[in-house]
Amino acid sequence: MHNNDTNPLWAHNAGLIDAAILLIGRLQREAHPGFNYAQAVGPHLRHIIEHYTALLAALDSPSGLVDYDARERDLALQSVPQVTLAKLTTLRTRFETLMHSHGPAASLATSLTTRLQTGPAGELSIMSNTSLGRELCFLSSHTVHHFAVLVHLCHAAGVELGHDFDKAPATLAHERQAA
Repeated sequence: MHNNDTNPLWAHNAGLIDAAILLIGRLQREAHPGFNYAQAVGPHLRHIIEHYTALLAALDSPSGLVDYDARERDLALQSVPQVTLAKLTTLRTRFETLMHSHGPAASLATSLTTRLQTGPAGELSIMSNTSLGRELCFLSSHTVHHFAVLVHLCHAAGVELGHDFDKAPATLAHERQAA
């Protein structure tokens, strides 16, 4: 990555959204009869989508507050593949716009604040300064983490996603160097 440009991070995250879109298409065509999208894959994709939506909401807000815990937890988003696809497509379009923006979404250093509920029962509310670059990196890692679970769920449904679908970029780089 050069300078302070977010374009490569937006593009990387857009590629992950593209992979999720392809995953849904493959499941619709290839999954075993009786595969329950709403109980297996849907909750993971909803969770991913709602995290990306939280970052986009922060970029649209004067406060710049990213609150990953204040998700809608929209059951239609996790239960109906067409609803999931529509939201993923909307995210992908927004990422494309942000890739070519010249405002705050173009700078890795754009200041944001995250709020996190933590503690054994979610009783602690923590606010932390962060940046757009850091949050884009977090979201890509978070998405790949969920892809690692999705690979196994898709395998159980009879759909193979490929050797690299669920691997972190650092793992792929390490494997290339070791080869």
